[in-house]
Order: sequence, then structure tokens, then C-alpha cells
Amino acid sequence: MSVINISDNEATDKFIKMNEKSILYFTATWCPPCKLIKPVYESLSDEYPNISFGKIDIDDNQDSAMEYEISSVPTFLFFNGKGEKKYGQFSGADQEQLKKTLDDLNNEP
Repeated sequence: MSVINISDNEATDKFIKMNEKSILYFTATWCPPCKLIKPVYESLSDEYPNISFGKIDIDDNQDSAMEYEISSVPTFLFFNGKGEKKYGQFSGADQEQLKKTLDDLNNEP
């Protein structure tokens, strides 16, 4: 599965509500840790076909960054139940944390 680039707040809401399980990756082009985790994030999208992967550049989509109170990048938000429930969140380029949270979300009903 590929990573969807999300360009505005309306597209963010639609992405979350359309997908049973999803993750949003908040990033910025100027962020070194974001550049480090990007290829990992993209490869994980193939490992978890039941989870939809979205990517938001905070400089291009400031409304979504403000709505979700993103104060640092990279930040990952996880959703379960078509946006009804935020499943988890963390900031930082922690590959192990990312994989563990995806494993946990993937195993949720």
C-alpha cells in the first residue's frame, strides 16, 4: 500500500473517516529526523495493508497541524474505527515505537 500525501484539513478529515485503521505522519522537508524515518514509514505501509498511511507536511497543511496540536515533527497519530477513536500518538523518529504501535493497532478488532 502506498503513502497518501494529504494537502489540506478537509482531506485529512476525509482520510481518517474513510479508513477503518489509519496513521498520520506529520513531517517537514527541513526536518533531519523526518528524512531519517521517511523510508521506514514508506516500507511499513507495504507491511500493513489493513492500515492506511497518510503523510502531512506541516508547512503545506498548517490547519491540520494546528487541529491536532502538532508541536514537533515527526509526529505520528494512529486512528481506529474510521476516526471515531484516536488510538495513539508519539513524536520522534523512533522506528521501534512506530513498529510496535502499528503491530498493536493491526491486532485491534
